[in-house]
Amino acid sequence: MTSWVTAFADSAAGRWCGVPQATPLQRPQGEAACFSGAVLLCGKTSPHTVLLRQHLSLLPDVRFVEAAAGPFQAILFDGTELQNTEELDLVWQHLHSVLPALEKNGRVLILARAVADTCSADAAAAAAALSGFTRSVAKELGRFGSTANLLSLHHGVQQSLLPAAEFFLSKASAYITGQVLPVHAVKIAELSPWQKPLQGKVALVTGAARGIGAAIARTLTEQGASVIGLDIPQAKEALTSLMQQLQGTSLVLDISQSNSAQQLQHWLTEQGLTLDILVHNAGITRDKLFHRMTEAQWTQTLDVNLRAVQRINVLLLEQHLIQSDGRVLLLSSMNGLAGQKGQTNYASSKAALVGYCQYMAMQDHRGITFNAIAPGFIETQMTAAMPAIPREVGRRLNSLRQAGLPQDVALAVAFFARPDAAGLNGSVLRVCGQCFIGA
Repeated sequence: MTSWVTAFADSAAGRWCGVPQATPLQRPQGEAACFSGAVLLCGKTSPHTVLLRQHLSLLPDVRFVEAAAGPFQAILFDGTELQNTEELDLVWQHLHSVLPALEKNGRVLILARAVADTCSADAAAAAAALSGFTRSVAKELGRFGSTANLLSLHHGVQQSLLPAAEFFLSKASAYITGQVLPVHAVKIAELSPWQKPLQGKVALVTGAARGIGAAIARTLTEQGASVIGLDIPQAKEALTSLMQQLQGTSLVLDISQSNSAQQLQHWLTEQGLTLDILVHNAGITRDKLFHRMTEAQWTQTLDVNLRAVQRINVLLLEQHLIQSDGRVLLLSSMNGLAGQKGQTNYASSKAALVGYCQYMAMQDHRGITFNAIAPGFIETQMTAAMPAIPREVGRRLNSLRQAGLPQDVALAVAFFARPDAAGLNGSVLRVCGQCFIGA
């Protein structure tokens, strides 16, 4: 039910008072999320541009047009060959006149060379400038429901670029904007199909009974995975009902228990299962100002949100219960990046997951990748319980001027879980509509 605050904010009076108004976002509705529409390729042509053009040409309903032939559904600017800061003028020359022709819910995708892989200080400055441009133009496009993101390409990147480009051009990335995602050079045996890219994979999702966890379980199932949903005994009824709908498997387990990793190992071994995808979504909050916080509130939050994740990963990796080339996804939070009053325990645990993810990605784990996702304001039972005015403010404190949906987080998880997403490792992706707070 719409609150009076929301009704006012969306009314003519709300607009007159300057309340930010949102453009409804186009999200996948059952269909494959592959991109379609008119694409403008611009910038300095490189092998990346050639490869992308060849690949996108294979998608149905994609056509490449010239700058004078707008409107465009997507504009792709290749900045990987910028050698010095003088060449930054190409950004203005190529994009200034065409951005106004971008359709609502359009996409801007910038390609840049990773700063660490540039060959001079001048080239490094030019590459870094593109990230500032991307974040700024994302704030200008947000009111139209359009997004701008940047792929930072490391030396040798070829096919590993394609899944990321597909995702950021598609409806699946509707609530992701202003982000810089590093892409590493990894050999990919074959690209995953957009229809059922996770076919034959086994996924475990913790905290799967409701909210974001349930959306992740549903989306992974829709994309072909067999899902094991894990949650605490108190959520057994909701978990069982959802898993029956998805033809998945329920596992009732309290991961805060010190022996939960051993229990999970025993269950997987007993079932004869190894995991292709492990999604650490379970989490709790125990909010209190730090000087009033009890030791139990501090410890319990870190036990569930962080230490349980570590224990489970250590044991499953040791026992090879995660397949080679598997995917481990960690749900962090915007509050872990930005901090939040009354959430020192929660923010500490979620920030820790980012550092943990980045370290694990640097280790040799049989091709297993580790990535973190940091949701912003997402419409869940938790946010629905907030007071009306803070809730409405929270919804609109981002470039897209609206809250995200659990589906937005789930689609990002499914993207990282794809077999051909091996070039994405150690990433922290914000699913927040470019929230105005955070690093």
